[in-house]
Amino acid sequence: MYCTQIKIPEDTLNKAEDILSLSLDWKKILESARWHGIVPLLYNNLKGLRKSHFIPPKVMDELKTAYNANLARNMYIYAELSSILGAFREKKVEIILLKGAALAKTVYGDIGLRPMSDIDILVKKDDLSHAEKIFTGLGYLFYSNGPEAEWFRENYYHISYIHPKKKIPVDIHWHIITKSHPIRTRNIDTGLIERWWERANTVEISGKKLLILCPDDLIFHLSLHFLKHRFESQNRGFISKNALIQLCDISQTLKHYRGDINWIRLKSEAEKYRIDSVIYNTLSIVSEIMGNHDDIYHDICSGLAEETIDKELIRLTNKKILISEDAFPAIPNSFIKLQAEDTFQGKVKTFVREMFPDPEFLSKKYSVPLTSKRLYVYYLIRRFGFAFKYRKIISKTPRIKEEIILKRWISAKN
Repeated sequence: MYCTQIKIPEDTLNKAEDILSLSLDWKKILESARWHGIVPLLYNNLKGLRKSHFIPPKVMDELKTAYNANLARNMYIYAELSSILGAFREKKVEIILLKGAALAKTVYGDIGLRPMSDIDILVKKDDLSHAEKIFTGLGYLFYSNGPEAEWFRENYYHISYIHPKKKIPVDIHWHIITKSHPIRTRNIDTGLIERWWERANTVEISGKKLLILCPDDLIFHLSLHFLKHRFESQNRGFISKNALIQLCDISQTLKHYRGDINWIRLKSEAEKYRIDSVIYNTLSIVSEIMGNHDDIYHDICSGLAEETIDKELIRLTNKKILISEDAFPAIPNSFIKLQAEDTFQGKVKTFVREMFPDPEFLSKKYSVPLTSKRLYVYYLIRRFGFAFKYRKIISKTPRIKEEIILKRWISAKN
């Protein structure tokens, strides 16, 4: 029941088999697959090729082992999910299953294909305390590397729990966005979440009936989730890690729910929250990288103004996705923010803010009490550190320009 293979279109199959006859660096291929979280999918697709004899046996053995390990891990997660669902049903608290755990069983058709590190659920904000008590009753403990639980409840959009013995993390969401996310993705209010609950579909997973997002809300969420994670916070540049598995999520969802997606409603919701360009550009990226979505792409983009689709942004994003950012030294975000300012006045303000941040910032960063005179020493250290970093990145002008383009776009108010 876990052996359903994703069908590869004939033209893609032919291209893949032609590539296999070339001299390939399989070590780099495996490294890239691990970086993007697609090792099980790579195995699934390679084993279906007619010219698989071109693939080194050791490579296929490693991929098969990784697939089987992921399948075993996911079976373990789904067994725990069944217990969680039972506990929530007993307490009459509703949940919507999100992301990997919802997708692996529905759109992928093979739970071994979609890696999962945790379980994500959505609860109504009024049910948050009940949800936390249920997990506590199941032996789960609050988990955080920083703030206390109360901070998350008041300032964030999800809170994490983990079982000390089962080692399965759970994220309890009551929203999908927070003020720490990039400006362009922040416009979501609680009204959208309420409509998600009203439109949610009932499915059966792990022998239990539960709710998942309806197809168009699922596309909405996955598209926003993809771009949000390319800029995990305001203080980071573009992040390519796990980009391809998230694009696969969208691609498989489009295929699985073909004909069931309410594009008119999706457009209306995207335009209402002024994130239509976020959704449309993400779907354009899916179309170009994953392919075979021209008809679907036409459905969502028909009637849009030409300027809504930023072709240069899509080209640049596609380029950045296929490069592992850890292959190059990091460009300091402070430098990117400085260069991204359009006016001289803006540059001066940004420079002063970066060079002389609030004492509270330095106190937290270097674990120095606010009353300590040592705090002033770190202002000097910061200046020398900036000078050293900036000297090293003068030769990276093209990369800096690319980061600035992306930074300006994701930080724009629309």
